[in-house]
Amino acid sequence: MSKIIFSTRDFYDSTTEYIGIKSGILLNRIKVKDILTEQFKDDFLIKDDLNSGFKIYVDDYEDMLVYIRKRIGNLPKISIYKNDLEKVINYVHRTRNIDLFAKSTSICNYYLNQTPTLSNQELAQILEEKENYPKEISLEIANIGIERIDQSCVLPTPSKNWDGIKKLSDLFDCELVAENENEFLDQRFIDYLATNGNEVELIHWRNFERFCAEYFNKLGQKVILGSGTNDGGVDIRVFDPENSSKPLILIQCKRYKKENKISIETVKSFYTDVLFENAEKGLIATSSYIAPGGKKVRNSRGYNIDFAEFENVKKWAKEMWKYKK
Repeated sequence: MSKIIFSTRDFYDSTTEYIGIKSGILLNRIKVKDILTEQFKDDFLIKDDLNSGFKIYVDDYEDMLVYIRKRIGNLPKISIYKNDLEKVINYVHRTRNIDLFAKSTSICNYYLNQTPTLSNQELAQILEEKENYPKEISLEIANIGIERIDQSCVLPTPSKNWDGIKKLSDLFDCELVAENENEFLDQRFIDYLATNGNEVELIHWRNFERFCAEYFNKLGQKVILGSGTNDGGVDIRVFDPENSSKPLILIQCKRYKKENKISIETVKSFYTDVLFENAEKGLIATSSYIAPGGKKVRNSRGYNIDFAEFENVKKWAKEMWKYKK
């Protein structure tokens, strides 16, 4: 089993580059270390001497890379091809054709290096026609091969470049405008929040508004995000795509830390906006919680206002995750 020789500094440089190219998110060294030390106790991580050198098995390094990608939402927690692997293993046991599976990754790698854009189905067809893989398991072999190559520490040639990679820190420090004009917040950051929902209270307040807007956007509604300032207390307006005469939902977003509750005064004031715009209902979406007085006045006076509190908002992120169940 081969090993890689790194200095600790080179390890972090290589790891941040690899994760950036794979996920589109740039992590700093401290974030990489914090994630890895949750799971791994290697000396170089604990000592953190950037100038010292060490050796690490390739498989162990790939385990670290996969763990980071899972922690930032770039990979599912459990392989989506788990059932495919079981089917192939059963086939190998039944036919005793071990060589068929043993060489499959290198064969898949060969064809993907030639044509990186091959789909799973196209690769499966090539395996059948050129490598005599049985149709019974060709797609499963292709799926497993593509996954293994994706999780290899060796980047394909040509690989993605650094264009378009965003700093994770920007999610917390400044407003992020999605590159896709049909989105309010880039999917890679939604994926991050899907697996790090507790951090939603820490993101930039404008990105919290964008996050909430994207949730209703993905539900197929027409969404208008306000300017962020001087908006009169209404951050988002949600309309029926077939009827824009009046809002379905007016949304006020409150990106607060959990200890800061939404007051009764906020609830009462927002209700006047719902009435003024003749919306079907209002929604206060917060990374915190509604104070008991706010809930009491809503219930006792029959305000047509819903609340999406911390746990609800975390659930939104999971529902928008590209690997949602």
